[in-house]
Amino acid sequence: MNYYVQSCFSFAGDEDFLKNDIRVKPGLDGLGALGDAGWYAIRATLLANNFELPNTVTAFPGAVLNEAGVILSCGASLTWEDGRTATIYCSFLANLTMEITAIGTNGTLRVHDFIIPFKETEASFTTSTKAWFNELVTAWVNPPSEHTVKTELPQEACMVREFARMVGEIKNKGAKPDGFWPSISRKTQLVVDAVKESVDKNYVQISLSGR
Repeated sequence: MNYYVQSCFSFAGDEDFLKNDIRVKPGLDGLGALGDAGWYAIRATLLANNFELPNTVTAFPGAVLNEAGVILSCGASLTWEDGRTATIYCSFLANLTMEITAIGTNGTLRVHDFIIPFKETEASFTTSTKAWFNELVTAWVNPPSEHTVKTELPQEACMVREFARMVGEIKNKGAKPDGFWPSISRKTQLVVDAVKESVDKNYVQISLSGR
């Protein structure tokens, strides 16, 4: 299968953030950029792979840690048994970026603001299908097209509304808790932990088989 996903979330924390924020303190949020920005990049990558766990996770050499050993910047590669691959990058030291790209044999999907949209009431993405060059290789045939989705409510309000709906279903109708959310949260954390383990073990490949 020819399928690749790349996802990143970074923002440049100021001096006060890098010294005092709980996300850079080993006794508070010890996973640092990986546990914060990396969580989003990993969750998006799993979403693009139908929430199937990868077989292996390998952190890239060169992770940046602060004096307390908390990750400020790192990246990793993920592989699946059927040949799918992905890379993720997260950082407290790089310009604000939140992008995901999924590339298949016949198409490409790109989202440039997959966490916080550029505009609160809309989000856009681009798609490209069977793109190629023109005869003189001076331009594209079937170039990417942009699509915009508008919403009356910001995503935070939609999240609270959905949470309230699920609670209401349980409280008023006796429904069982939805197992989807804890399942994908656990999978995301497994990959986060595997990246951290790879960093701690000098960037060795970590198997997720049986986890």
